[in-house]
Amino acid sequence: MSHHCSSALVRCMDFRLGPAIRDYLNEKNLYGHIDIISMAGGAKDLAQSDESALEGQVDLSKRLHQIKTVILINHTDCGGYGGHEAFGSLEEERAQLIGDMKNARDKLTSKYQDLEVKLVLAIIDEDAGVKIEEIEG
Repeated sequence: MSHHCSSALVRCMDFRLGPAIRDYLNEKNLYGHIDIISMAGGAKDLAQSDESALEGQVDLSKRLHQIKTVILINHTDCGGYGGHEAFGSLEEERAQLIGDMKNARDKLTSKYQDLEVKLVLAIIDEDAGVKIEEIEG
């Protein structure tokens, strides 16, 4: 194949994320040049499953488009996790979402040692505003 892109984005299918993700990708000069993989729960499928449909999509992006980076985006109030109500507190929710992204990152980097994986948490407030936060470590 003669078409390549540098990155793939794994995101939840939730429509509320659309504008914030578009702005984030524009800010990083990636919009229009990135594979976008959408699945309910974002990185949850890869983090919590031994046979992940999401992993197959990343494999395709790596093989067909020679990506070097994967950006994992999870978000608060995610229906794939049961929303805010599934957690005892916002801190517990945040810890679970970040923990799952780290687990997914570890699975991807153990399979592809040359792959950089970035973690991003989208925080949805009560007015459906979205704040994008890059997670270190």
